Amino acid sequence: MGEFTGVDRYTFHVSAEGNHCVLRELEGRKINNDEAQEQVIVVGSLQTLNFGAAGPMAAIPVSADHDFTALNVYTRIQPVSLAFARDFGFKKDVAAEAPFRLIHQTPALEDLPRHGRPPSFIALSYCWHNPQWALDGHPVDTLPARAVNFSWPISKWMVQSLLLERISANEGIWIDQCCINQDDPLEKARTIGFMNLIYEQARLVVVVLEDVMIDAADGALLETLMQKCSSQGSPEANVLLESASVHHVVRLALKIFSARWFTRAWCNHELLVSRNHIFLMGVSTAPEDSPRILRMTLLFLSSLILVCSSYDYTGAKDLYHSELMEQYQKLRQRGFLHIVLNPFGLGAGYNLGNQDSDYSTVPYMKSPVETLRNLSKFGATVAADKVAIALNIVGCGLYYSGPDRTEHDCGLLLSVVALAAGDPTVLCCSGPGYNLPGDQQPTSWIQQPRQLDFAGVAGRKGTHRRLDYVPAFTLDQVELDLIYLASNTDSTLRRASEPFIAKAQWFIDGCMDMSKTDAMFQLGASFIQARATKIEVVACALECGPRWIDEAARAKTSADYPNFDLEEAIRVFFSGYEKGHSFPALTEQHRDSYEQLTDFLETLTLDYVSPLDNTLNWTPAWLSIGPMDMDRILFMCPPLQAQPFTAMTPTLLLHKEYTDCKRLFLLSPFDAAAPDTWTVLGKSLVFGGDLDVLTLESSRLRKGQLIKG
Repeated sequence: MGEFTGVDRYTFHVSAEGNHCVLRELEGRKINNDEAQEQVIVVGSLQTLNFGAAGPMAAIPVSADHDFTALNVYTRIQPVSLAFARDFGFKKDVAAEAPFRLIHQTPALEDLPRHGRPPSFIALSYCWHNPQWALDGHPVDTLPARAVNFSWPISKWMVQSLLLERISANEGIWIDQCCINQDDPLEKARTIGFMNLIYEQARLVVVVLEDVMIDAADGALLETLMQKCSSQGSPEANVLLESASVHHVVRLALKIFSARWFTRAWCNHELLVSRNHIFLMGVSTAPEDSPRILRMTLLFLSSLILVCSSYDYTGAKDLYHSELMEQYQKLRQRGFLHIVLNPFGLGAGYNLGNQDSDYSTVPYMKSPVETLRNLSKFGATVAADKVAIALNIVGCGLYYSGPDRTEHDCGLLLSVVALAAGDPTVLCCSGPGYNLPGDQQPTSWIQQPRQLDFAGVAGRKGTHRRLDYVPAFTLDQVELDLIYLASNTDSTLRRASEPFIAKAQWFIDGCMDMSKTDAMFQLGASFIQARATKIEVVACALECGPRWIDEAARAKTSADYPNFDLEEAIRVFFSGYEKGHSFPALTEQHRDSYEQLTDFLETLTLDYVSPLDNTLNWTPAWLSIGPMDMDRILFMCPPLQAQPFTAMTPTLLLHKEYTDCKRLFLLSPFDAAAPDTWTVLGKSLVFGGDLDVLTLESSRLRKGQLIKG
């Protein structure tokens, strides 16, 4: 999908089954029909949404010792912060009390079921109108003749197109502004807690994009792409886009994805938890012509994004291409592309206090901490809404009913909920510490997440393996069993030696020179940055040995290097150094090996041994944790001559499924009079070695260690 196939051709493909992109003309369809008025009615309670889904009830525990029900999560929050606990309620306790409303045609009301499963319905996903953004060419008047006890919150042509999506006269429509009593804060909080189930159980989610509009020619171009795919007659049909037309497709795609909808947290939530989507946007026409709507599926949009991601924006050095590149980079920075590339969303119903999760065989969960961090790229009028959104996406049995909070305070709140639920990522987070309520000093152990903190925690289906048990913790301390590795005074903790520093410098400088002279070989900007640290990282890796690099790389990134011999690549490229030669020229024989080697080293320096904070002046070090050459680990730590520190790792993070989220805690004594209390200087990711072997050495175990703020 969207694959680059050469200098001047791109592949666009989409399933040829169904109408994935079609121009809909609204001419001749009656809008105001007094006999078919629309009315908001109560069709049951939110409890009806539990039919056929993993509803927000109390979860089945893993065992008597491993109980992660919503009740037990809440019980663990209470002693940590009563203020936090008061901000949550149990979904199961309010499901029967909260009304579930739908918009229905009045003639069809008598045919609606009154008990059990709710009737089929469509859910609308849109941006609330406000003065901060403007509709693009859409009429803004509503349809009062059709709306009996509410007002449509979208433009009338979008309403008309929305109504055409019904499969029967008695199919309902759910719209938050119309189906939630906006004057009742309690009802709003409760219903927000069920919005994952509302969008998950909707037959169809209709997304309306009202702030962007394309002209008729552009719409016809996109429709033609779909027609060409359909004419191929295969489930996955390809259309080659010649360079003469591909830039038009890219321009149109970037315009579509510039819509406000793609920047909002609630819209992101509605996409992630739903299953079936269509997107509607306006097509500008002459005043005398009938209005048109472009109807697209998420699969079609995914193909457009893949064309954008493979397009050569540097192919033409002109202002037009520069502007396209700038637009595309903004989309990437927003972090929405990876979501749109998943045509089916991620679904809801993860097992954080849900009824139908099988805890005895699947002790996995989606991380509230990771979810909230991903939401930081999206806008929300009320920051605390992101707490409610995160709880919905992970399928939590609690709903948020507290006040608005800053994003910083929301992060601390969700960290407490997450650890109470057994989320391992709270212990993995290595960003700056959170400020405690009423305290300007950051706590030392609850830290903010960085993207690299989630590189390898994933289990299956985008979830994370739950901790074996929840450690005792408060806002300012946590009790952990730790494995001792080394202190800064131990001879086993080593920096790179001078011979390997010289060798690494020869390699790094050679790479940088090569990128200046070889037009076919370009290094990323990040490779050129932090030259001194990069040299030390490579030197430590070389000192651990080429075989260690090869095996450690395969253990970490086997998907990226399945058939590549890093050990042989190192031997080839460093043979010139051993003989006193200059850096070797790139031959076709060595080019692939060279690029994969530099790509691996860039990944190593950026992701696996990245320091907590560049201002800390941390540098790479390596350590032997066993008798074998492969029992070596590479990490970042403070200067060895700095204040005393001890490197330890929590036993809770030594599970085999936590390969990439194992952390070294760099600790200093909190109180000389209390030898088992520590404060965190920082955390480092670990590359190489198998920390699991340390659990076999009882002499390294330090039980009941307090990490304090």
